[in-house]
Amino acid sequence: MEKVIHRSGSRGFSDNGWLKSYFTFSFANYYDPRRINFGALRVLNNDTIEGGEGFKSHPHDNMEIVFIPTEGAIDHGDNIGNITTVSTGEAQIISAGRGMVHNSYNHDRNTPLSYIQMWIFPQEYELEPAYSKVKLEEVGRNRWQPVASPEGGEHVLKINQRAWVEMAALDAGTSIRYEVRIDTNGVYIFVVSGDVLIAGSSLHENDAIGLTGLEYADVEAETDAKILVIEVPMRQWSNSSEG
Repeated sequence: MEKVIHRSGSRGFSDNGWLKSYFTFSFANYYDPRRINFGALRVLNNDTIEGGEGFKSHPHDNMEIVFIPTEGAIDHGDNIGNITTVSTGEAQIISAGRGMVHNSYNHDRNTPLSYIQMWIFPQEYELEPAYSKVKLEEVGRNRWQPVASPEGGEHVLKINQRAWVEMAALDAGTSIRYEVRIDTNGVYIFVVSGDVLIAGSSLHENDAIGLTGLEYADVEAETDAKILVIEVPMRQWSNSSEG
């Protein structure tokens, strides 16, 4: 097994007044040649948008873009006819394909919106663009909550990649095992909150660990914690390092 650790304090940061963003991988004004991607996972951002603000219409292509609101709700509109609001407890995916134009705004004019944003390289390129949102399954604590998979489902986003996204809310003193679906895939685990122990490393809020060459990963919660797991095909894997 190989691992790479990305500490919270090593992330990039941007403050545009109405938008504050932390970048796990190179993005916008943050560039680190050692932090371009983890396999097919290209972007992992934590964004906060002030009330009433947002992104005007802009294009994307050939990328799977997953949004998970963690506080508040986001209004989405696009050029293929979708106009909707995605709230905490829901998730959305933009399968940009050969090209999509969309906008996104904080639904509330008075309260900040926070969300996690992931960009994942697609399995197939130049497809028709698509959009969907789901209400995430209420699974309770200490269990995996599916977010995205190649098959999708009633409560699961369908992603154009051999990738899986799952979350879990853990009680202090409990553990949970993530079993890798495809043995050549890697697993990237982001700590949304709390303190956990993974592969012999202590991780804290907004830390992350990438793992390859494993059949499963055990996560031990040292405090109440919430984690995000992203399993993806690997590209350009580098030697184990800690940032």
